[in-house]
This record gives sequence, C-alpha cells and structure tokens, in this order.
Amino acid sequence: MNGQEKRTAGRPWISWAACVVAAYVLKLGYSRGSVEDLSWILAPTAKLVGAFRGESLVAGAAGWAPPDGLYVIAPACAGVNFLILAFVVSVLGFAGRFRSTRGRLAFWLGALGSAWALTLGVNTVRILAAVELYRHGSLLGLSPQSLHRLLGIVLYLGALWALFALLDRLTERMNGSRRPALALLLVPGASLGMTLGVPLLTGAFREGGDRFAEHGIMVLLVTMALTLAFAVRNRRIELERSQSPWAERSRSPVAEP
Repeated sequence: MNGQEKRTAGRPWISWAACVVAAYVLKLGYSRGSVEDLSWILAPTAKLVGAFRGESLVAGAAGWAPPDGLYVIAPACAGVNFLILAFVVSVLGFAGRFRSTRGRLAFWLGALGSAWALTLGVNTVRILAAVELYRHGSLLGLSPQSLHRLLGIVLYLGALWALFALLDRLTERMNGSRRPALALLLVPGASLGMTLGVPLLTGAFREGGDRFAEHGIMVLLVTMALTLAFAVRNRRIELERSQSPWAERSRSPVAEP
C-alpha cells in the first residue's frame, strides 16, 4: 500500500458522500423525468416484460404499452426509487469494508450497475404479477390497486434484504470484518425514509390522500415483519457459528511446540 492509499484507507465517508449525492441526482432526475428521459430504465423493462408475455410494447406519451393497451409501464412504474435504495444500501452498508480507495471505487461503480440490473429483474417480476392480479380482480378483501401496492412493497423490501444478506456474506469473506449490529437498521431505515419520509418532507403526500395513508400502513407492517424475520435469521446464524467446531478451535489457545 503506497502513501496515498494509506492516507485514504480510513475514509469510506468519501464513498458514502458520493453515494448520497448520486442518489439525490437520481431522485431529482426521476421526479422531473419524462418517458423519454427515463428510457434508460423503462425501455429495457418494457423489452423484458414484452419478452415474457410474448408481445411487443411501444413507447407513447404515457409510457410503454402493448398493442391492446391492457397496461402501461409509465414513469411511476420505472422502479427508480428501488434502484436508489439498492445502491444506497450497498454503498452505505459495505463500502467501508474495503480498505483501499481503488477497492471502494470499484465497489461503488459495481453497486450502481448491480442496482440497475436488480431493478430490471425485480420490476419485471412486479409488473408481470401486477397484470395478472388485475385480471383476477379483488382477492382476500383487497382491491386490485391495494394488491398491486402490497405486491410492490413485499417484492422490493424482500429484494433489498436479499441484497443486504448477499453483500454481507460476500464482503465478510473477502475482508474478514463483521458488520455492526446497527447495520440491520439500514434497510428498514432507508426504505421508510424513501417511501414515507421524503413525501412527508416535500409535501407530496397530500397528492395521494387516503392512498398515501393506506400505503404508509402497508409499508410499516411489511417493513416490521421482514425486519423481524431477518433479525431472527441473523441471530440463528450467529448462534450456529458460535457453536461450530471451527469457532471453538479459533477461540482455543494454540499450543507452543
């Protein structure tokens, strides 16, 4: 490690700050973007949805739609908020495990690209499932609109926790460092901040009215349920590690020859 790397090895906050700025720029561009502006995420999503449904989607003023106009993939369906959350969770949660500036930069860029790819996959599944939900109508006392919102919340939060668990495992193996317990608050904190905090701070919640209240209740309940499930899973893994023969061997003193 050269002198410059030694001076920057303990500065993950640079990666964090750059992540926050990038997230703000993405959010600002998304809030003002048209269908054409968001073609970098809408076009590949529409192609994937069309491929799975065996139909070609065409771009219009409102978004991408099939010839029969059964559904529209509009800017609101782009999944950019999820992309931002995936990127933020990746960088804020795990960039600090890399000890060199070069390593953190590579991880930063990889996290951004991976967030885009993950968004395409998760959003495609969400749209395909939503189309089928609207075909079946109400279910379990919930309207198709409510089911659509619940589906999105469960898929997005579930994907965020899966991403967190995967990166935790991969970066721990590469660097040998353990994450602090407070890191478990990153996913629910970021998710609640994006879905509830931002609309409350900007006043955008007024446009949703009762729908925002219903959405907020769903987000809170699903977030608490998935966070609890992940915490229980994490505790079980920690107990299994502490009781494994390898853990016992690492704690035992090494005999002198």
